[in-house]
Amino acid sequence: MERIGLRASPQATLKALQEVLRGVRLQDAKVYLITDWQDRREKARYAVFVHTPKKSVLSLDAFGPAFPGGEEALARLVEFLQAQGAGPFYEVVLPRSTLYTLFEMEDAEVLRSLMASANPADPGLYLEGAASRGTGSGRG
Repeated sequence: MERIGLRASPQATLKALQEVLRGVRLQDAKVYLITDWQDRREKARYAVFVHTPKKSVLSLDAFGPAFPGGEEALARLVEFLQAQGAGPFYEVVLPRSTLYTLFEMEDAEVLRSLMASANPADPGLYLEGAASRGTGSGRG
């Protein structure tokens, strides 16, 4: 598994994810949007785990409204993944301390941990949030 990005740097992490996923068959991808807030999305931070049979990538927590430009970058990432045929999408809510331990876990542990806590998510939710605040395209 590849770990990429910079914590609290949405644009740099978005660019790094797009680069590392270029040429990967994303039609086989499962996307896990990992957050530290469920009931207060306006404060949430997100890390992203993209899992395919041949490649897995975990970003540091760089997306979401917790960071300037983070909500727009998350919307752009979701749009990019959808355009490449990725899905299904899942949301995983973890306490912040647990979120940070993901980056230290063995690869198989990360996948098991995320699968155990994952709930199906509508990718449009991440596009709508950005659109309602005027920071994303809102396309779904």
